[in-house]
Amino acid sequence: MKRKFQELSAVLIILFLYLGIFIKPELIIESGISSINIFKTKLFPSIFPFFLLANLILELGFANKISEKLNLIVKKLFHVAGISSFIIIISIISGFPSGSSYISSCYKNKLINKETANYLLTFTHFANPLFILGTCNLVLNNMNIAYKILIIQIIANIILGMILRPKEIINFKTSNNYNSSLLEALPKAITKAINLLLFMLGSITFFMFFSKLLSEFLNLNAYFTVIMTGILDLTSGISMVNTLELNQDLIGLIILSFITFGSFSVHIQVINNIKEQDLSYKYFFLGRIIETAIAISLYLIF
Repeated sequence: MKRKFQELSAVLIILFLYLGIFIKPELIIESGISSINIFKTKLFPSIFPFFLLANLILELGFANKISEKLNLIVKKLFHVAGISSFIIIISIISGFPSGSSYISSCYKNKLINKETANYLLTFTHFANPLFILGTCNLVLNNMNIAYKILIIQIIANIILGMILRPKEIINFKTSNNYNSSLLEALPKAITKAINLLLFMLGSITFFMFFSKLLSEFLNLNAYFTVIMTGILDLTSGISMVNTLELNQDLIGLIILSFITFGSFSVHIQVINNIKEQDLSYKYFFLGRIIETAIAISLYLIF
């Protein structure tokens, strides 16, 4: 029954999109141009350097050495050891969906076990700092609220990690399978970073077209259009929030909600990153629901 429902939903979505292509072909062009502009001006400049450096660290085998310096703090906070320290820190620096990519890569190379990998999926959903302080600040025109969003989403994930942490510390004996030279590691790191970013571009374009087409057919007002767009793709939704006649605090709350939930676009990217390693998406989804609730509460308190 579940399988039939999924197939029926897929067929209806495809038919809806085909209908949109013939009735509103200009929306395809508009969506493609908009998504490419968002990608080249906001995502690629702020995310690619971090993805590249993180993958380079992994390929060169430096991640374990970094983790050794951070293990004491991470063990106490999250009850995990080993390379988990590197995954958590680099996820904060790089931003989503890199966390799921690093988790999958480390699990594949037997640097963490499955229990640790699924647990890390719940709370390594951090927004790229440059994206928040750059893009969100441009939308809000208020650096204080941008910093508030950045700090709150980090704190919310840390609280979430502590709430869901294992009762006992997970120790896992790792074997470092990365031993490349710089000349070998750099092409691999670049390829991984580019592949991840290209998938992001594809998912952003798809969901932007879908949201614009749905809004056009349903004749939604500006508020519903922005919320629906942000749920489908957070980058597109954030780019539209300043069109709403709301005060900056409410706009900041909407942006924070988009970021902590992640949008379907990010969820699809995470599923793509973990699918080959048999890791469970439900842990990521559960994490986003709880993180959003924690973040909204913190935003209202502060």
